[in-house]
Amino acid sequence: MRVSRGTRLSLRVVALGYLFVLLAVPIGVILWRTFEPGLSEFVASISTPAAKSALNLSLLIVAITVPVNVVFGVATAIALVRGRFRGRGLLQAVVDLPFAVSPIVVGVALIMLWGAGGWFGAVDAAGFKVIFGIPGMVLATIFVTLPFVVREVEPVLHEIGLDQEQAASTLGASGWQTFWRITLPAIRWGLTYGVVLTVARALGEFGAVIMVSSGFPGVSQTLTLLVHSRYIDDHNTYGAYAAATLLMGIALVVLLLMTVLDRKRSDR
Repeated sequence: MRVSRGTRLSLRVVALGYLFVLLAVPIGVILWRTFEPGLSEFVASISTPAAKSALNLSLLIVAITVPVNVVFGVATAIALVRGRFRGRGLLQAVVDLPFAVSPIVVGVALIMLWGAGGWFGAVDAAGFKVIFGIPGMVLATIFVTLPFVVREVEPVLHEIGLDQEQAASTLGASGWQTFWRITLPAIRWGLTYGVVLTVARALGEFGAVIMVSSGFPGVSQTLTLLVHSRYIDDHNTYGAYAAATLLMGIALVVLLLMTVLDRKRSDR
């Protein structure tokens, strides 16, 4: 299909205009409001005990979520690609469930399971706080980030096939040796990209986390909850802009890392 030069130019203008209005303008306004009083004010706003605690908690949740999703994500991807079993289609659907279900629903489901009157309420009664504590926030984040490692590793496993693994097995390699020396090196770029996506999603999660968090500063308040608290509860508009800018800065680093990894994966 041939498209005239004028049509191509019009499409580009429409696309760029759409992205400008939808993304560039809001981000530009936040950055302008953040740095208008000066860099010192920004540094002071993100250096408060509440901001430091929120950043540390966000990084802690990421540090727990990523290894869990790596282990279970790789195992699930291998089971889906290499295995032939009843319920495989159901497992595929479960993996994609976080894409379809609202994070708010995830939070409500966790409260029904782990809350004081939930199915596992005995855990709360025993003194181990899941809901409105860090464990509940970790569970919510693990759920919403579940698909990324699986969906990035799965196509790589399809691509590499079984030849190398079968050859290693024929030469006497055990299952673990085959995994560590053949499978893992082959999927490393897909796995790394899945980890980066998991980090990005975990840092920006709000809906599920706010349902299972007490929201108290310094206790169970992540960066996203800090932005919400400053803007809605404290009416500290500038503090919310500063926290949002910090969150955007971290997201930008993750985005750059994703771009580099995607280029490396494409080169291979």
